[in-house]
Amino acid sequence: MIRLFAAVLALLATLAALPARADDNRPFTVTITEEGDGAYDLVWKVPPNVERAFLPDLVAPEACVEGEQVRQWSDALGHWRQQQWTCAQGLAGSDIAIAYPLANPNLATIARVHAGGGVETLLLQPGEHVLRIPAPEEASTGSTFAEFVVLGFEHIREGIDHLLFVTGLIIIAGTWRRILVTVTGFTLAHSLTLALAALDVIRLNTRAVEAVIALSIVFLAVEIARGRRDSLTWRRPVTVAASFGLLHGFGFASVLREIGLPDEGLLTALFAFNVGIEIGQVIFAATLFGAWHLTRRIAPALPQTAPLRTLAAYGLGTTASYWLIERLSSA
Repeated sequence: MIRLFAAVLALLATLAALPARADDNRPFTVTITEEGDGAYDLVWKVPPNVERAFLPDLVAPEACVEGEQVRQWSDALGHWRQQQWTCAQGLAGSDIAIAYPLANPNLATIARVHAGGGVETLLLQPGEHVLRIPAPEEASTGSTFAEFVVLGFEHIREGIDHLLFVTGLIIIAGTWRRILVTVTGFTLAHSLTLALAALDVIRLNTRAVEAVIALSIVFLAVEIARGRRDSLTWRRPVTVAASFGLLHGFGFASVLREIGLPDEGLLTALFAFNVGIEIGQVIFAATLFGAWHLTRRIAPALPQTAPLRTLAAYGLGTTASYWLIERLSSA
């Protein structure tokens, strides 16, 4: 059973690399700005790892008139489109269809609606293709804190590369106490750079950061494959976790920069986003460790866990190497 568990873990890690560049968990983003007299400015984009051919159309409600001029461009942040709409009765309470010309490349949608003197954050999962602009009575009554906690949780839930790095840390740390210390070091480190990057104190090339994040997983995979030995990684995994965590923080910040932090409650939103990340991270770590521990207790008579570590190492290494090559080629 333990070997079956290892094979499944390795297979899932390898398959994670196969969908349309699943390494980049940045969403399809939409910004809608009310300009007065029924006029709206819409700007939307897909991340740079997605081909321009996948950039969807936004279909206006029947009561709106789409402007004839459509501006399109591409840059390091992605592929963009901009259009003006005129909606005499406003967009509140209307539905906007998201029409992908080919298929949705597994992108969630995050929309920011600037209207009526406020800002509304809307979240859609990859399978959802209708953006509902809430009417005043439907507007979210949740706080900015709650909204950004959800954003952070969704980000880490879809952040396969960050979760695989945490997987490597758990395998190396081994015991619950060492896992707690190691993951805490990772958390503190990425929280620091997340704040610095989101506030534009420090800015690094996004694609270069993502390449190094993939490299960090390759590094852990090599360490796991070589087995327990007298190295810094095995003696003090928290040191490695904190060092690479500084770079992972810049990766987390990429989504926040694209969405934009609110003018009011900026620090609260930043803290909430990080809380959401940590909630998802703790749930993942506890689930993985629990499954590992339960499997070993169910099958105590089976051979030692070296094959399990080896299979996990090759699964992590194969996936991360694929991402590394892809990210270097597009940097």
